[in-house]
Amino acid sequence: MRVTEVEAAIREALGRINRPFPGYTIDRTPRGDGTPHIEGEGPFFDLIVDDDGMERSRETVDGHELLFRILRRDMRLIAMAEERRTRTDTAPSWLKALRKWWPGALEGLIGSDDYSRGTWIDGHIRLMTHLRSDWGARVHTENDAMLRRYPLTKGEHENFRRLDLSAYGVK
Repeated sequence: MRVTEVEAAIREALGRINRPFPGYTIDRTPRGDGTPHIEGEGPFFDLIVDDDGMERSRETVDGHELLFRILRRDMRLIAMAEERRTRTDTAPSWLKALRKWWPGALEGLIGSDDYSRGTWIDGHIRLMTHLRSDWGARVHTENDAMLRRYPLTKGEHENFRRLDLSAYGVK
């Protein structure tokens, strides 16, 4: 695959999740914020992650792998944003009063919420499966390996919820 073919496939995939982006192009220069960029026009690419002006990783991939990696990252970000959007925070009444005049005060430091990695991981797998079943299976396998090493806590099991991804065309 050439870079233009990968970009067209990404645009098609974004359309399948109801997020059309007709002007989508893959970054070819570093942003410095950890966003991957590429070097090369295909069929092989150097996939580079640059953070704060320092190259963190460089890997040579073909166009199909590049397509998967970019969409895996984008779908993970969507799933994480949906988890955050649906998260319920509970805080002491004095902190709620403080937040009325100082929004975000002590966010995440005092109180509790119903965060669960399981929630966004499930959403991530469902989004990737919606795009291609083999991609969903691959992401499922990757997450299973990670969860064997770093299992969900008791609280994460208790707080699991299934995200409504119908806005993305996912049942």
